[in-house]
Amino acid sequence: MNLRGRLSLLMAVVVGTTLLGLGCLPGTSSHQSVVAHAATTVNAKNQGMVGDGGTANNEAMQAMLDKWDHDALTVRVPKGTYVFDSGKILLHSNITFKFDKGAVFRITDGHRLFFVYPSPKAGYDGGLRNVTWQRATFQGDHVKGQSVFVQSVHHAQNVNFHDCVFDNAESPTGHYLDLDGSHHINVTGSVFTGFDGSRDYKEAIQVDYSNLRAMSYQNPGDQYDNLPTYGVTVTDSQFLPVQKASGSVKVYAPNPIGEHAVYNQGVDGIIHDVRFSNNTVVDPKPLTSAAGSGMATIHFKGISNLWITGNRFINRHALGSGDYIYLRNTLPDYQMTNINIKNNTFTDVNPMHSYVNLDSRHVTNPMTQVTITGNKATTQNDQAQFLMSNFALTGDTVAKNTIKKAKKSGTVVKPQHTIKPTAVVHDAGQKLKKRK
Repeated sequence: MNLRGRLSLLMAVVVGTTLLGLGCLPGTSSHQSVVAHAATTVNAKNQGMVGDGGTANNEAMQAMLDKWDHDALTVRVPKGTYVFDSGKILLHSNITFKFDKGAVFRITDGHRLFFVYPSPKAGYDGGLRNVTWQRATFQGDHVKGQSVFVQSVHHAQNVNFHDCVFDNAESPTGHYLDLDGSHHINVTGSVFTGFDGSRDYKEAIQVDYSNLRAMSYQNPGDQYDNLPTYGVTVTDSQFLPVQKASGSVKVYAPNPIGEHAVYNQGVDGIIHDVRFSNNTVVDPKPLTSAAGSGMATIHFKGISNLWITGNRFINRHALGSGDYIYLRNTLPDYQMTNINIKNNTFTDVNPMHSYVNLDSRHVTNPMTQVTITGNKATTQNDQAQFLMSNFALTGDTVAKNTIKKAKKSGTVVKPQHTIKPTAVVHDAGQKLKKRK
């Protein structure tokens, strides 16, 4: 071979895509497109993960991720039940997880696993970027206590959850997705079920700050700066109860989204640019504290540029909360603005006080650019107002919100993704068997 030929071959090897463990996939070819950086695709089973419902996969998954911690990595997860012990999985940037049909990450026996997005530096660029989960299922149970999967997302950007299932695995004192000082987080077409909370106000998706106290997992070496999360979009998703065979509630649905604290008096910024649209929430746990307590199905304490639009809020078996949506400003020098609650339907949620409550601790600092229009509620009683506010809404748009008294609707909502119980080997005081 002449020199030009040898150089061409060398270049193709250096910058070409590496394929590992995919020989059995139909359509796979040794002729791949040339790219400008290394891109690796792996099959999780070929990298030591075992989907037999009885083998702990913590070590195998971490070893796989560490092996390609500088690559753009795609992980294909074949059909199987991949069980995990308590612990953590440290992620890195530029990972895409693609789950085959029937592939399930499983936690049981009261174990807790944290998917950790480390942030060794402060600032919005201090953490990971470009992490995507496609068609992933994270499933827990309540054997020997609630088993838990948590995504602890710190200073991360461009994190995506597409068509995922989070089933009966939310911490009783925490969240499924904990977003702390992160931005551009997208959740689409996903299903969240079950919240057996001991802190009833916790939500499935917490939109929070980079602060040690806010973190679900306090990763050693992480840097904190009180930066707020922004740019969160949750669309076309469902928040559903775990049901008994009769259809009644076994475990309430999660509270869908929100936050409950402001750090450093908001000096480093306030939560902003959050969109919650075209979602369905059915039978969340009733939060029945007094009006103005902040206990509500959706709660934000200090936020601007908020859109809650086109959602369906439904109670079939659960009692109503005190307020359904509660927005509060506790800061004297920060003005909440651009609040949009539009075209939602509230079916049989029957709140005790209001459907929407706007509360500014300092009434001389009201929220501005408030648009609350086109919302429709049906109820068995008319005790609740649609909107409560402790400041005048002069100049804001509040119109065409209706409450209609009607018989209970009997609306049935089925999960948009198939959720099946998976068989696992339960430990008897010992940890699950390790991979060979």
